[in-house]
Amino acid sequence: GKDQYRKTVFQKIGMEVILTHELLNKMETEVKQQEKLKNLLKKIQTAAERDQKEAQHLLEHVPPHLPKPTQSCMPVPTVKCKEPKKVVEHKNAKKPAKETKPIKEAALITTEEFESVP
Repeated sequence: GKDQYRKTVFQKIGMEVILTHELLNKMETEVKQQEKLKNLLKKIQTAAERDQKEAQHLLEHVPPHLPKPTQSCMPVPTVKCKEPKKVVEHKNAKKPAKETKPIKEAALITTEEFESVP
């Protein structure tokens, strides 16, 4: 400890150890933040996959009481646009036929009678 040259070398090494310790602490906090972000992204991914499965199920099992899909399909990233499926109609779902009203027939008139009408 009496040698001046070795004393300065030890001081430099001490300073570098302190700087290295500070850098390690910063890296440790950054790694913890990255792990939290990774866990959050995993939760979001599982929720998105669950929602996608539910949407696919709904697409494949459209209830018969809903209106039929239109010709244009909305673009979905993972679901390909398919032709509209035929929906099985219930027997009671038919619309009642309109009542037919008989048309009253008019008597034929002659040209003279037509021209005499005011």
